[in-house]
Amino acid sequence: TNSEEDETTTDEVTEDVELYEIELKNENNTVELKKEGEDTVVLSDQYPSEPVKSPNGQHAAYLAPFEWEEISDLYIADLKEGSQKKLIEGNSESKPKNVIWENDEHVLVILGYPYGTVSIGGNIYRVNIETGNQEQLTDYEDETQITDFHIEDGTLHYSGIKYTDDEMNEHEEYSNQISLE
Repeated sequence: TNSEEDETTTDEVTEDVELYEIELKNENNTVELKKEGEDTVVLSDQYPSEPVKSPNGQHAAYLAPFEWEEISDLYIADLKEGSQKKLIEGNSESKPKNVIWENDEHVLVILGYPYGTVSIGGNIYRVNIETGNQEQLTDYEDETQITDFHIEDGTLHYSGIKYTDDEMNEHEEYSNQISLE
């Protein structure tokens, strides 16, 4: 029974910790951390995306720079510690394009080719925010580009476009879903 009591105590302590607020400042193109009585910390001034908080509110994820044909990185901010780390570094072959939380330990990320008008999306990966381990959840060729996704009742719904010609000029709307359970 001691271990049960210890867990309860730990949970109570965690709840008492005042978390940092994270905010996108459009006028400055910055993501900032704020806590009463402390100086504001600028986490990014590179045209970041709107931060998305984890279900428990203790972390937030955002992309920077969040610009067309720019190599973006995925950052995880720790709202308890007031720190951040780069979870995925974009490169000339792949960059994070969108992010949502699956649970408190994992984000789902659309990773795709960063350049051109054909590669508007990519494939979906589950990423552990502690280890950085990536698990590919969708495996489409270039003619299908996933651009948006959301989770509802344990099911991942995603959408984008599917090119219908060899030149990849014509396309139709595409959507699908997979169970995360």
